[in-house]
Formats: sequence, structure tokens, C-alpha cells
Amino acid sequence: MANATIKDVAREAGVSIATVSRVLNKSSTVREDLADRVNSAIEKLGYYPNSIARTLKNDSSKTVGFVVSDIANDFFTSMVRSVEDVLNQRGYNLFVCSTDSSQQRELDYLSLLREKQVDGIIINISGKNNELITRMSQHLPIALFGRKVPDAGFKGDFVDNDNFTGMVDLTKQLISLGHRRIGLINGQPYVSSAKERLEGFQSAMRTIGVTVDDAYPYLYHGNFNRISSGVEGARALYERGATAVLAANNLLALGALQFCREAQVEVPGKLSLSSFGRISNHDFLYVQPTCVDQFPAAMGSRLAELIIERIESKNTLLNREIRFATTLIPGNGTARPCEG
Repeated sequence: MANATIKDVAREAGVSIATVSRVLNKSSTVREDLADRVNSAIEKLGYYPNSIARTLKNDSSKTVGFVVSDIANDFFTSMVRSVEDVLNQRGYNLFVCSTDSSQQRELDYLSLLREKQVDGIIINISGKNNELITRMSQHLPIALFGRKVPDAGFKGDFVDNDNFTGMVDLTKQLISLGHRRIGLINGQPYVSSAKERLEGFQSAMRTIGVTVDDAYPYLYHGNFNRISSGVEGARALYERGATAVLAANNLLALGALQFCREAQVEVPGKLSLSSFGRISNHDFLYVQPTCVDQFPAAMGSRLAELIIERIESKNTLLNREIRFATTLIPGNGTARPCEG
């Protein structure tokens, strides 16, 4: 049931509204068996206390939550802007929350947004609260982007790039230049985008007879939200003898560039560099890594359209998945390997 009310909870539990209120306020005067019935009804209906007056006749707050892992990343900033533009045209307002991929911060924001009775949530999940998000999706319109909930019970929409093909294209471009010792700085291995980008890298490397597994020396698992992961990853891979480094997102690529500058490693003379995603102000950089463009503004607009459609359908739509094709943009950060 979308936006269940305290009356719905009372009816489901077979108690009075006053009893439900006392349970919500943690009153000690409620019998344990009644409290258990109320809490079970709350869980079943997906009810959250309403902290704002419901004044609209259609029982809609006309608000949408946008929960992102790192709002400082300009990829997400561009996406937020386009989401907000579409929502505003349709009379919706946007709450933006940045979790830094923290499980607790994500929990806190999800709780806050439900208390505010948002009509829907667009979220780039941390990957650590999948069970909760799956439960919420039964009662609240949800659109995911960038990271999937690996649960068949999830109800909602998903938008992302074609991670596999984009990574294949980047890897094969390096292979075409003669690179064989290609390093990959990837994100958190438990999120879907990191898994898909790794699979693309593995597929491309198999075309030259190279198996990328746990024993592969040029694989580094970092954190998509940390420039420092790019620094440490590039350092580790360069010291192991990689002739090229492929960063699995723009922040990791920035970190790799930082390492090369600080360690005075010439790009592409000593190390070629590619990036899944454009670095901020890419066109003004002295070193421009070859990259794939992800079109975050277009993705944001589509996300906004999907969440509005799901809200207005009362969350009755079948699950939808949208994949945006990536475009390879050659840069001056890649060249033939320097052997020695």
C-alpha cells in the first residue's frame, strides 16, 4: 500500500488509532501482544510516521528524494540538475541527500525521506541496505541508477550506462596500441557497476589470451568515491609494471593523474591513462585521458520521467531497465607502450 496511514495500520492490526499512536510513542501502557500486532502491521504496510500535514486532496507531497553516493562528483551534480529541471516542470520539488556510500547515512536519509512522505525516491545505492530498499520498493516508487539491488523482489526502475561495452571499448583501444600489461583501478567489488566494468575488462583481455582473475597482478580494488583510491591504485599498478592504467570512473582517473604528477611519471610517455567517464573540465586539461562519455544529463532526465510515471501509476508498473550507450572519446593520454 502506497503511503499507508495510521488508520490503515490500526485496521490491519485490529486495534484503535490511539493504540497505534501509543506504540509509535513507545508507551509502556500497551500490552506486549498488541504492540507486536501493531509493529507487524507497520512492517507489512510500509508505514512511516507523517511529520508534515497532508493538505493536498490527492494525498501527494509533490516531493521526490534523490539519494546519491557522492554529490561532489560532477557526474552526479549534472544528473541532479537535469532531474530537478524535469521534476519542476511537473510540479515536483527535490530533496538531495549525499551518503558517501555509508550504510548508516543511507539508512538515516531513507528514514528521513519516508517521514517527509516523499512521493518517490531516486537512489544510487550504497549496496549495503539492499534488503530494506527491496521492502520499501513494495510501498514506495523507487528508481535506481548506477547500482542495482540484486534481489528479485525489488520493485522499481533502473537506469545505467552500458558498463560492459564501454569497458570493452576502452580496453581494446589500449590493446590496439600494443599494451598487454593493462592495469584496472576498479570500484567497490560488491556494487553492480564495478562488477559489470570488471566483466567488460575481462572479456576484452581474453581476446589476447590474458585471464583476469584474483591472480592477475594488475587489478586494484578501490572506492569509486575516493580520489585517494586512484592515487594508491595507480601507484601500485605502476610499481608492478603496468604500461597502461584504466580507471573505472572519473574520480579514480583524477587520482591516477595526481599520482603521475606527484611521482613525475610522464603520461603517456611512461604510462598511458584511460577513464570510464569524463573528468571535470576534460577539454582544458593538459593531459586528456581517453574516456567514454556517460551522458549524465540525459540519464537524469530519463530518471525523472520514470519516477513520475511510477508515482502517477501508484507503483503498479512492471520493472523497467534503461541502458545508455557510451561513446569513446580519444585523448592524448594514451600511446604505444614504452618498454624500458
